[in-house]
Amino acid sequence: MSGRLERLRVLLEEARLEGLLVAAPGEEGPGWASRAYLSGFTGSAGVLLVTRERAVLAVDSRYWEQAERETSGRGVVVMRARGRREVWLRELFGETGAAGKRIGIAPSDVTYGGYLTIRQAVRSFPPGDRPRLRAAPGLVERLRRVKDAEELALLGEAIRIADRALERVMAGLVPGMTETLAAARFEQFVREEGGSGVSFPSIVAGGPWSALPHAQPRSVPLEEGAPVVMDVGARYRGYCSDVTRSFVLGEADDRFAEVYEVVRRAQLAAISGVEAGMRGDVVHELAHAVIRAAGWGDAFGHGLGHGVGLEVHEAPYLGPSSQDVLEEGMVFTIEPGIYLPGWGGIRIEDVVVLEDGKARVLSHAPKLTFEGERS
Repeated sequence: MSGRLERLRVLLEEARLEGLLVAAPGEEGPGWASRAYLSGFTGSAGVLLVTRERAVLAVDSRYWEQAERETSGRGVVVMRARGRREVWLRELFGETGAAGKRIGIAPSDVTYGGYLTIRQAVRSFPPGDRPRLRAAPGLVERLRRVKDAEELALLGEAIRIADRALERVMAGLVPGMTETLAAARFEQFVREEGGSGVSFPSIVAGGPWSALPHAQPRSVPLEEGAPVVMDVGARYRGYCSDVTRSFVLGEADDRFAEVYEVVRRAQLAAISGVEAGMRGDVVHELAHAVIRAAGWGDAFGHGLGHGVGLEVHEAPYLGPSSQDVLEEGMVFTIEPGIYLPGWGGIRIEDVVVLEDGKARVLSHAPKLTFEGERS
């Protein structure tokens, strides 16, 4: 985490801002990832103000001890927020020397209601103490796109946990087991392997239901010979993983083998062809061209992938309209799929990191081979 505040301060200077306010008082959710990235604090609520000289995190009594522990040694001062919001917010701006200064707020880190709360509080300050609030989109997000060594280690562990939990679920699947039970077992195994929980609601879908890319598990038995899609992830110390495997219980028929092979080749084309400096739409086309040539171009309607980090979906994005330029150190998924209503779907997803200009695959859960057997 060393250097993140310093890199943000460079961006603040470029944006002609004297500080950045992350999250809004009383809000749980928005701003969590940016706050954790900069401070190390993983609680669900708190306001972080970073100026060119100081970084102060204001938290209420629920998080006083946690914040002190998690921010230790990271260049962040913890302020104990007490009383009315306008009172401790004024103290926060005073502690950081932000009174009367140009302070940015990232639109993605606050709701509109949260922004109104901040603005109303600021209006109650004496005129000379009022910061000048400005929209500051994308500053922390720009930093979070490229993962440092600490983040790669945490991501690697989140991926390992999901791989192992998925492998254990797949080993115990039998016809008649319900989709919901398979999802519940995955979550159980994630915790047994050391994860704090799943990184998103697990997708387990069998038969025609698997043609829905984001199908929710049902209390419906999995059938022998029908396609099954499992899209799952684990969370470890705040970081997420995301992996998808498609398979059958029992013997795969010719149609499954044919569709699976096209998806497999599409994924390999993207993994082997992606290079640092490419745009997201160009990488998407590497996979889509394989699927289109096989006659199923219209059956692949979503983007090829997305960044993974503190959030399971973050920049960069790989899709037909993406202009994101891929850089060394970025971590993202590659997940082509084919979805045929009335029959089912097949998707294969792995997480990769760009190293030395090329993709290195980080996820290693079992896949099917050419013959339809797990490997």
